[in-house]
Amino acid sequence: MNEVILISIVATYFIAGLIKGTLGIGFPTAAIALTAIVLDARTAIATVVIPMCLINAWQIFRTGHLFDVIVVHWRLVTSMVIFIAVFSVLSVEVPIRGLTLMLGVAITIFAVFSLWKAPPVLPDQYNHSAQWAAGAVSGVMGGLAGIWAPPIIVYLTSRRVSTAQFIQIVGVLLFIGSTILLAGYIRNGMIHAGNALFSTTLLLPAIAGFTVGEWLRRKLANDIFQKLVLLFFLILGLNFIRRAIFM
Repeated sequence: MNEVILISIVATYFIAGLIKGTLGIGFPTAAIALTAIVLDARTAIATVVIPMCLINAWQIFRTGHLFDVIVVHWRLVTSMVIFIAVFSVLSVEVPIRGLTLMLGVAITIFAVFSLWKAPPVLPDQYNHSAQWAAGAVSGVMGGLAGIWAPPIIVYLTSRRVSTAQFIQIVGVLLFIGSTILLAGYIRNGMIHAGNALFSTTLLLPAIAGFTVGEWLRRKLANDIFQKLVLLFFLILGLNFIRRAIFM
């Protein structure tokens, strides 16, 4: 790996941490999307898993309420864990072109939907079923592509949780999912002794970015920053689709 690529990856993880610290989400989306500019999609996905797991643990440490979140959202957690475990093992069989296209479509849909309008309010009587469904969809996406936040975000937005609750819940769910994903990727060989140490060291720029992001969350209007990030994701998602079609 040459020096330019290394500097680009370090900068990428700082930016991903910055987004994570500000919004509580977006770390793997930004890290994979930007890293895949200089590396192939599969390598980008394998690289992000360890720092993703650790930075979500850091987010839980900063917000707390781990067990309360699990008790309330155990259905979402259960289905998410099952589907991530199954599809993370199968992910090694997915062709790079298909994986790149899937990433692009997932990121683009998430950005367009979020920029367009918030989902309708989810009535209490449908909450349990929605948790099973959101967990399953996020698990499939997470197992195959390393990105599973969009279905969870749609679910939480439809429940109209507060900003503090959103940060707490997302941190717990993403930590649990990333832990299962890490185990699956170790099993299928995508994460191994040759890339684990480098991946772990990327936590350092990620935490630095996260710290700045927390400061920004207190200083900036969150809705404006979120729209800018979503526009950024939309451009990256469309670029992924372009690369998949013309590669």
